[in-house]
Amino acid sequence: MRVLFYSGGVAGSGHVVLGISLANAIRRAGAVIDFGVLSVETPFAFLAGKLGVPIRTVPAEDGIALGPDRCERSELYRAVMDFAPDVLVVDLSWFALDSFIRELPCRKVLLVRQVEPRFFSLRTRERDIVFRPGDYDRLVATEPGFDTPFPCERVEPIVIRDRGEIMDAAAARADLGLGVDERSCLFAFNGNEGEGATAWKSFSYLEDEGWSVLRSDNRSGGLFPVVDWYNAFDLVVCGAGYSAFWEARYLGKDAFFVPFPRRHENQARRVAQCLDYVPASNGADRVVDMIMGL
Repeated sequence: MRVLFYSGGVAGSGHVVLGISLANAIRRAGAVIDFGVLSVETPFAFLAGKLGVPIRTVPAEDGIALGPDRCERSELYRAVMDFAPDVLVVDLSWFALDSFIRELPCRKVLLVRQVEPRFFSLRTRERDIVFRPGDYDRLVATEPGFDTPFPCERVEPIVIRDRGEIMDAAAARADLGLGVDERSCLFAFNGNEGEGATAWKSFSYLEDEGWSVLRSDNRSGGLFPVVDWYNAFDLVVCGAGYSAFWEARYLGKDAFFVPFPRRHENQARRVAQCLDYVPASNGADRVVDMIMGL
C-alpha cells in the first residue's frame, strides 16, 4: 500500500511533525506501507529526513494555479500523481486540492483539528469554495473541545512518540549534561520566526531564579524530536500550537503554554479548553488502523 500525507501548512513545524507521527505509528504497527510526506516549502521540511521519512516539497501555489482551469499543471497535482498513492491523507489543507480531489483514483482521509468554522467556506480572489465532505472516505477529528460543521470520527490527538519510546530521566539528563538535582527547563518554540524571542521576554527570569534553561528552535538546529529528552526537564515552556501542546499533555509535563495568533486557529482557546485533558492514547495509531482498513 502506498500512503501519501499532504500538508499545506506554513506556520511552524507541526505540519511536518504530523506526517512524521504517522510514519512512526506505521512502524509501530509493523505495517507494509510505502509512506511519504508532501509539504509546501517550509524551513522545517528537513526534520522528516532526520528521522528517515521521505519528503517532497512544492511551492505554495495560489488560487489561480490550483483553480479548475489550471490545477493539472500545478506542482501540487504533479507531485500527488507522481507518488500515485492508494491512500491520500490530507492535513487540514482541503482547499488546495479542491479542484482535483474528485479525480484522484485513491482513497482520501482528511484530518481536522481546532479551526474557526469559516475555514470550511473560503472566499478567494478567484472564486468561493466550500468544503464537500463527500470528497473524502474518512473525516477524522484529532482534537477534543471543538465542533465541526459535518460529522467526523474522533480520535485522540496525534503525537510524534509513544510514552515508552522516549529516554528515561537519567539517560536524558546524562545526554544533555544536566546534573541529577539541577532544576531544568525546556524552552522550545518552532512556530513563526521571532515568536520564541518574544516569549523569552516573559520567561528570562527563570535563569535569574537558578533554572538551567535549554532553548531549542529547530530553525537553528535544536533538539528533535524534543520529546525524546522530555524526561530531563522539570518544566516545559512552549507554544500552544497543536503538536507542542498535545506532546506536553500526552507525556504529562508541567508546562507553560504561550499562545500566538493564527489565521484560522485559536491557540488561546486550545489552552483554555484542553489544559486539563490528558489523552488516553496516541491518535496516530488509530489513524493508521483506519488507513489499513481502507
